Amino acid sequence: MAVVAAGYLYTPAVKPAAQPVVAEIPDEAPPPAAPVAAGAPAASVTAPAAEAALPAAAPALTAPVAWTVSKGSKLGFTATWSGEALQGEFTRWSADILFSPDALDRSKLTVSIDMASAATGDAQRDQSLPSDDFFATAAHPKAVFSASRFRKTGEGKFVADGTLDLRGVKKPLSLPFSLKIDGDTATARGVTTLDRTVFGVGQGEWADTDQIAAKVKVSFALTAKRK
Repeated sequence: MAVVAAGYLYTPAVKPAAQPVVAEIPDEAPPPAAPVAAGAPAASVTAPAAEAALPAAAPALTAPVAWTVSKGSKLGFTATWSGEALQGEFTRWSADILFSPDALDRSKLTVSIDMASAATGDAQRDQSLPSDDFFATAAHPKAVFSASRFRKTGEGKFVADGTLDLRGVKKPLSLPFSLKIDGDTATARGVTTLDRTVFGVGQGEWADTDQIAAKVKVSFALTAKRK
């Protein structure tokens, strides 16, 4: 362009021979940009840096948590005596809980119940429950429920499959329960039904299910704190 502009400003007396027009080319031209394939990201060169900034994936499972049962938690039972519901509870019991909804395969539960602590609100009946006709606490002072298999059945709902050792008899028992965890506090409630006659609870005249029904409900409501 500089050559063409100079020609308008100055016309020589003698017309020189025509010279070939030569385009001016910079000494160092930038290399042509590499073609970008359709659909390729515009800033692909920054991909390694972006990948490095991503957080590591969280582990699929977390470790089960140890819980301590709080005071005020309840373990009760409901039997049917002469057609009427009989409510009772165990005032002394303990639970060893290692549980996490995200680690059911490694969760464990053991509940130990002092059978002599059964209370129904009737003094005469409560004195007879520890006898050989019912719980036989002299030979079998504790009942133990232990579970190491857990199933999730819904949102916040689970089943503990284990074994109940009562009056020297061990039988499989499943315990459905609901669970809510809020920070370091867990609340749980559950109920199951067992056949007292299978465990020998009720001897002699009490073995007959006409007066005391065979089916007994066992329920719990507890609050626990993370250890």
